[in-house]
Amino acid sequence: MFDDMMAANAWGLDNAWLAIAKLLMTCEVWRAPAWQNLGIMPPGTPVLMESNNYKLTRTGGPNSYMRNAMDVRDYIAGELRIPPPSLCDELGRYFQHPQVSHLQPNNLRGHAFRSLIAQTISLYGDPALEIREEHDAHELFPGVPLATRSQDPKIDITVSRNGLIVAIVSARWTYRHDRVDMLDEAHSYIPPARRQNPHAGFYGATAEFGVARLAKVIEQSEPQLPGGIVRRLVHLHAPLPREVVGHNGILGDMMDLTQFVRNSVNWI
Repeated sequence: MFDDMMAANAWGLDNAWLAIAKLLMTCEVWRAPAWQNLGIMPPGTPVLMESNNYKLTRTGGPNSYMRNAMDVRDYIAGELRIPPPSLCDELGRYFQHPQVSHLQPNNLRGHAFRSLIAQTISLYGDPALEIREEHDAHELFPGVPLATRSQDPKIDITVSRNGLIVAIVSARWTYRHDRVDMLDEAHSYIPPARRQNPHAGFYGATAEFGVARLAKVIEQSEPQLPGGIVRRLVHLHAPLPREVVGHNGILGDMMDLTQFVRNSVNWI
């Protein structure tokens, strides 16, 4: 679906985020056994965070989270050159696919996001790189104790050059502030990876909008913490939580997906 969308619109790397948003961003929430509309969101407005964040004020107007979502709506609609109230007609394409439309979407969205990040690197990154998804961590680092949540850990994306790991990517569409698995993964995987290749870098990739959640990883990344365990936190489209929603400051140290993929020529 991603490849077809990119080809049909004659899009390149600069628009890859837009294709991913069209596939995985939704205006409804899943409440088993079906998708449901919140009933309070203005027409065309995507749901970017947990639904309980979206409320009307005492005067009946949209709260700050709803206003932020409306700003994102207007921006994406502008990129697609459609009226903002029509944006929801363009979103959630993946979840309309007949093979997945009846399924609980959270795990599907996470796996799809990982694969779309991997595909974007593969299509538009350095062609000399080898991209692998769900790489068995014990196979990659035999005999190394790994302090991860799973007893059988799989690394979301590994990127190799000439047989050496140059980048490890943990992909999370969203993540909880109190359980940032990508930080645990960074502490588990980067020490053994750097014993094989001192230049190996760990990247987190996300479409998260919660500023405190984003900051928790950014604070552990190299721009904020020289020598930090995370090289950069990569956002699907960094201008959305930064300039569009208006949360600059620490979010200025996020890397945009486009910049991240272009930088792959420097992974050694």
